[in-house]
Amino acid sequence: MDPKKNLRIFAKNILYKINKNPVSKALYDYEIQKRSGMPFTSILQLSRHIQMFSPFTCELQPVNDWYGHATILKKFLGLPKNYQFKFIIEHGTFLSEQVADIELESNLPSFVTYSKYREGILKKYRPHTYAIGPLIHYASHYLTQDQLKREKRRLGKTILFFPSHSLIGLTNEYDMEWSYKKIKSIAKGFDTIRVCIYWRDVLLGRHKFYLDKGIECVTAGHILDPNFLPRVKSIIQTADLTVSNDASSPLSYCIYMNKPHIIFYQRPEMHGKIYFKKVMSDYWKSDPYNEIVKEFSKIKFKITDKQCRLINYYCGTENVKSKAELKKIVQETEQFYKKTKTGNI
Repeated sequence: MDPKKNLRIFAKNILYKINKNPVSKALYDYEIQKRSGMPFTSILQLSRHIQMFSPFTCELQPVNDWYGHATILKKFLGLPKNYQFKFIIEHGTFLSEQVADIELESNLPSFVTYSKYREGILKKYRPHTYAIGPLIHYASHYLTQDQLKREKRRLGKTILFFPSHSLIGLTNEYDMEWSYKKIKSIAKGFDTIRVCIYWRDVLLGRHKFYLDKGIECVTAGHILDPNFLPRVKSIIQTADLTVSNDASSPLSYCIYMNKPHIIFYQRPEMHGKIYFKKVMSDYWKSDPYNEIVKEFSKIKFKITDKQCRLINYYCGTENVKSKAELKKIVQETEQFYKKTKTGNI
């Protein structure tokens, strides 16, 4: 491995350890508790920055708990919060053969991902890989059933828009006026248009354009907030039609939750590090990405059989596991991890 990369990983691990103290943990827990009572429309409060080395997780691989993924799986399985998974959880939806560098920093011998397609790719990097379907399956709703019903009555028939979002190290800009006009062109018969804005873009002020148009803006919160995915689940549940200008995780979540999806495709203008620009440029050129964009760019108000097949193949909608099946994966990966520790693998 590159010596500079080794040094970066070492420095990150030191920072995680330094911040694992009772005071930092209490401050983090207080902040999450405070945010847990906020409505989706409290976008500024929910998006406020949380320091990346906060004691947000006890995981051996901290990235496992981005978006609350590890927390959600532990809750689903009835495992204690301080349990440590012995596998890497792939945190994004990749429609290419790329693998995030940050996930390969860990020496854990197993990967958990969403689809058989990704399973085949990740086996090049780790000997033990498991497809468990979209992680939103394992998340509970942020809202209660009564709250969901009240919210649906308030909103009426709703279009939910997921704009392409900025990343750590990369800021994306797109033509918001163009997207707004495209959504308005299909909005006849709908009562509400809602925009779900990523936390980094809220901090960049991207919500202001939509608020000025009289559109309700919501957010799922910060990447280190364990309620991120439960919020997304309830936000999607109250929609009738979902829209994006890109193909990413929300698309797979929407189809899994039986919400029709349309892509009004725009390639954003990127600002940031050359390396990340190259990663995204290669991603957008990939055949699977373009296949998905082409199929979902058709103006249809119901999910087609072909769309179902594509999302199942690339995103694993039929690969969800029961509690017993997931527990077996946890047990197997524990054994693989023990063997790596003893040098018997």
